[in-house]
Amino acid sequence: MKFEEMINKIICGDARYLIKEIPDESIDCIITDPPYGLDSIGIKNDGDLSLFYALLPEFYRVLKRDAFFLTFFSTKYLPLVFQNNPFTYFWQIILYCPHGAVSSPIGFTKFMSCIVFRKNFPKIVKRNKDIFEDTPGRAIEPDEGYIDHPSPKPKLFIEQLLQMFTKENDIVLDPLAGAGSTLVACLRTRRRFIGFEIEEKYCKIAQERLKKFSIQYSTNFNVVNKTPQITKKLNKKENFKSAKNILKLFPK
Repeated sequence: MKFEEMINKIICGDARYLIKEIPDESIDCIITDPPYGLDSIGIKNDGDLSLFYALLPEFYRVLKRDAFFLTFFSTKYLPLVFQNNPFTYFWQIILYCPHGAVSSPIGFTKFMSCIVFRKNFPKIVKRNKDIFEDTPGRAIEPDEGYIDHPSPKPKLFIEQLLQMFTKENDIVLDPLAGAGSTLVACLRTRRRFIGFEIEEKYCKIAQERLKKFSIQYSTNFNVVNKTPQITKKLNKKENFKSAKNILKLFPK
């Protein structure tokens, strides 16, 4: 699939293979919510961090020379996001969830971490803040209702991130798009996007959300291009071998 054909589409397939079709240094920003070891019901391979490590060198390859990579990550496993990571830590942004009730070693957790990494020396587009407040209810979007996904991120929060770290017409990649919150946020803020998602159910949810906002904002975006799901699997040994080689490929 040609790179130009990916733009402004949600593509149903395995990110480990689809991302190889993206040319070097062609993406302006990556924002994603990867599996990070929590075994959430309904998220494929969420208990396996090897997917995240396998994708890291590809993230570095496709991201432009001076650009940002933003990723949500579990507080429980936060140290692991820095392990064998070719990017440089830039900052942490917090999503405060006043109605959150996730059990943790100290009681209940009421925030989510979004870690900002940089490749070389990008500049902030719009200065803002590092603590934002979540929408009122879990998995509820005030203008959309319930989002049928175990952990959808609020699009208004992602819109704020886009305005901080990207410009209009930039190409934003979400290689683990889930229910499409990043893609919808791009649509609403005039950013171009590429989304990969392996689960057909979530591709369809993202497609319907994009259709709704494509009409609302009178845009000419193509909202979906479904490709056959790639079924070939990398084994864990290959994934961890890839992760161990990251530092050799991209020495700090």
